[in-house]
Amino acid sequence: MSDRRHERSVMAGTAYGAGVAERLRSCNASGPLETANATGEAGRASCRGLVRIALSVKRGRVEDAAYQAYGCPATLACASEVALRARDVSFLDAAVITEREICHALGLVPSKETSAALALEALHAALANAIASGCELRASEREADASGVLVGMSGGVDSAVAAMMLREQGYRVVGVTLTLWSDSASCDERSCCSPETVRRARRVAHNLGIPHLTVDASDVFYTRVVQYFVDEYAGGRTPNPCAKCNSRVRFGLMLDIAHRLGLSYIATGHYARLSGDPPGLSRGVDRTKDQSYVLAEVAPEILRQAIFPLGALTKVEVRELAARAGLEGHSLPESQEICFVPDDDYRRFLRGRLGDRSGAVVDGEGRVLGGHLGTYNYTIGQRKGLGIAGGEPKYVIALAAESREVVVGEASAAAVTGVRMGDITNHRSETSARVTVQVRSSGEGVPARTAADSDSVKVVFDEPVIGVAPGQTGVVYDGERVVLAGTIVSSE
Repeated sequence: MSDRRHERSVMAGTAYGAGVAERLRSCNASGPLETANATGEAGRASCRGLVRIALSVKRGRVEDAAYQAYGCPATLACASEVALRARDVSFLDAAVITEREICHALGLVPSKETSAALALEALHAALANAIASGCELRASEREADASGVLVGMSGGVDSAVAAMMLREQGYRVVGVTLTLWSDSASCDERSCCSPETVRRARRVAHNLGIPHLTVDASDVFYTRVVQYFVDEYAGGRTPNPCAKCNSRVRFGLMLDIAHRLGLSYIATGHYARLSGDPPGLSRGVDRTKDQSYVLAEVAPEILRQAIFPLGALTKVEVRELAARAGLEGHSLPESQEICFVPDDDYRRFLRGRLGDRSGAVVDGEGRVLGGHLGTYNYTIGQRKGLGIAGGEPKYVIALAAESREVVVGEASAAAVTGVRMGDITNHRSETSARVTVQVRSSGEGVPARTAADSDSVKVVFDEPVIGVAPGQTGVVYDGERVVLAGTIVSSE
C-alpha cells in the first residue's frame, strides 16, 4: 500500500476537508508496526479505498497503533486520525472512537464521510482480532468491576433499549455484536449479521457514549448450531436453533469476553426475568413476547451472571422508550425468520445441503398415499402441504428418515400423551406437584406432571397434544418460573 499523501496534500483542503492536508503533513503513524499483535482491514483496492490498522495491545491497553492505506487523501487522513486516536489509550477507549469525531476533526466534506467509516471499520476489525487472538484485555487480574456489564447488541430496538437502561442505572456498559454464520444465498442488509446491522449497533452504542466491540463467532456458530440444525432435520427431527445458539454459543461466549474485559455481568434484550434467591429464570411480563423458552437451556450458573432489563416491560413500552430517546432503528420491523436463513426458506436451505431424498408418504398401515422430496420438508403435526388428496384431514405423525417415509394419520393418531426429554438443564429443585410444559417456541404451556430418572425426564400431559416433535426444546414451568428444560427425545 502507499499513502501518497505528499503529492495530494495541496488539493486536499478544499476538495476533501479543512483538516485533511494538515493531518497528512503532520502524521507519523503510517507504515508497518513491528510490535503489532492485532490487525484489521476494511475496503478494497479495486474500489479505490483500502485501510489497514495495526495495534499493539498489552494488558488492556493499546500501546501503539499504525496504519497503511490506499485511496484518496480523505481516506489516508482518516486512517491516520484513527491510528493516532487509538494510540496509548485503554482497549475500551479505542472501542469508543466514533465516526463523528473523525469527520469533525478533519472537517470532512459530506461526500467524503464514508472515508471515516472505512477507517473506523478497519479499527474495529483490529479490535476484534485482538479478542480472537487472545490479547490481554484488562490491566490486571483484580476482581471484576461490579458495575461492569457486557450487553449483546444486535442492531435492533430491544438490545438498544437494554443498553440505554443499564447505562441510566449507573452500570459501566460495553456493547458487543456477535457476527454469526449466515446463508450467503439469501443474505442481505436486513439479516442479523449483515455489515449494515453491525454498523447500526455500533452507531447506537457510540451515540449512547459506550464502547462497542465486534466478535466473529461464525465458525463456532456453524459447528454447534447450523450443522446441528442440518443433522437433526436429516435424522427426521425438528430442532430449535435459537435455544441451541443461546446455550451453546451466545451466552457462554459473551460471559467469557466479559470476564476478559473485567466486567461482572452480561445482558441482552430478551423478554425474560430472573426471580427468587438464588435468581432463577422466569417468564417475562409481556407474555406475547416472553423468551424464557429459548433461554431455558442456558446453564443456571451463567444466567445468574446475566441481566434482562426488558423482563418487566412490554414491547410497546420498549418501542416508546426508544422513540423518546431517538434511538436509531426504533421503528424497524421485527425479524421472525431463522437468523442464518434471512429469507426464511429453511426448506430451500436444507435442500441445498441434503439434496433430493425422495420417498413415499404412507399411512399407519404402510399404504402409499403419495410421494415427497425429503423428510426434512415435514415436521410432526404438520397438516398442510402433504401432497395427498381426499378423505379426512391428515397429519404427519412420524418421520422415518432411514426408510425415507413420511407417515400420516388422522388427528387422533397425531395426538400424544407425553414425551421423554434428554440433555436436561435443571433450574429449580423444588416445584409444585402440578406444572405446565411448553413444547414449541410459540403457544402456551400445557398442564402436565413429570418424573425424572438418572439422565432424562418423562412428562405426562393432562390432555393429549398434537404437534409434538422430537428434537424440539421442552420447558417445564412452575407458574412463571422455569423448572427445567431439555430436548424432546421421543413421544408416547
